[in-house]
Amino acid sequence: MSGKRIDVVDALRGSALFGILLLHAVEHWDLIRMPEHRPGWQVMLDQQVLDAAYAIFGGKAYAIFALVFGVSFFITLDRWSRTSRNASARFVWRLVLLGGLGYLHGLLYGGDVLMVIAVLGLPLVLLNKLPTRALLVVAVALLLQLPEWPGVFQVLSDPSFTSARPHHWDLYGQTDGVYAAGSFAEVVRLNAWTGQAAKWWWTIETFRYPQMLGLFVCGLLIGRSGVLLDAPKLRQVALRALIAGIVGWGLTWFAQRGVQGLGLKDGRLMVISNLVNAYGNLAQMAVWAGGFTLLYVGTRAARALGIFAPYGRMSLTCYVTQAALGVPFFYGFGLAMFRSVGPFHALFFALGVFALQLAFAHWWLRRYTQGPLEWLWRAATLGTLQLPLLRERFC
Repeated sequence: MSGKRIDVVDALRGSALFGILLLHAVEHWDLIRMPEHRPGWQVMLDQQVLDAAYAIFGGKAYAIFALVFGVSFFITLDRWSRTSRNASARFVWRLVLLGGLGYLHGLLYGGDVLMVIAVLGLPLVLLNKLPTRALLVVAVALLLQLPEWPGVFQVLSDPSFTSARPHHWDLYGQTDGVYAAGSFAEVVRLNAWTGQAAKWWWTIETFRYPQMLGLFVCGLLIGRSGVLLDAPKLRQVALRALIAGIVGWGLTWFAQRGVQGLGLKDGRLMVISNLVNAYGNLAQMAVWAGGFTLLYVGTRAARALGIFAPYGRMSLTCYVTQAALGVPFFYGFGLAMFRSVGPFHALFFALGVFALQLAFAHWWLRRYTQGPLEWLWRAATLGTLQLPLLRERFC
């Protein structure tokens, strides 16, 4: 595949990053506390905004991010393979660097996803050696959420079965007070271990990991197919994804209604709901990705949606700086705005951050070839600082 950037991939990644920003803002970067002494209308509006954010972006924005990561994995490894015999080893080192950056970012914001992507991305280096049909089987098996099935069967077959209390509940219970009232040093000390552990236990206990890895493989398959370089075929694939997503979304909606009618409670309900919600998130992600791609490829909407492309090209820089702006705004060691800014007003903060980052991304990429963190990541991967950054017309 050509080394030329594929705008639709960047734009789709940028739209996902925008969704992540909105979701993080309404939940105050994991400090989910509501302001006190709110009027009744604000209480209702805040709850509606929080529910809508989870319904639209929760589990879907990160799914898009995972899908696009798989595509980028293929493009990068394919390009390196043309010039190096050690492309796979180089990509492993690239993921190690991403994991290190994710850990450092996680000292500020414990919910960082970069380390999760780095660790779950490692199997791709081996999976990439499989033939396409075998990869399809792997992708389907992962997206079926097979590790969740034994628990579901136990709930349905054994009325006395109760799932254990999730470990991440207790870990997140330890973070809330420190995020709200701790100093910067206390937040960093907590996130050095407890915040990281909470994130990993959440990833394991909510079974997010098979879906993320499955979407990595789907992205790899999309890259392998060459469809991204063939606009008519890309539209066909996008249309199928859209239709499949709509059908799947409808089926999971009925399944959710059915689960509610089973009379399950607490941990038993959580086991069933986790599986159904995982399928629902996957279906909604397909609607998002398919619909966005259809609009972007060959319609007049492409120009409007194209504003997300620079944002997606600088996704690493923008993702990290989202937390650099949001955490001090909401946490106790900074402005402590969690005390007065609920989910509804947090949307305006998120839109302000987005506007600022988007303007910076457009300005930066007119002058430079890639974002600052993207350039540093690439330079560290290749082991050289002799990489062009300034565009030729500015040299």
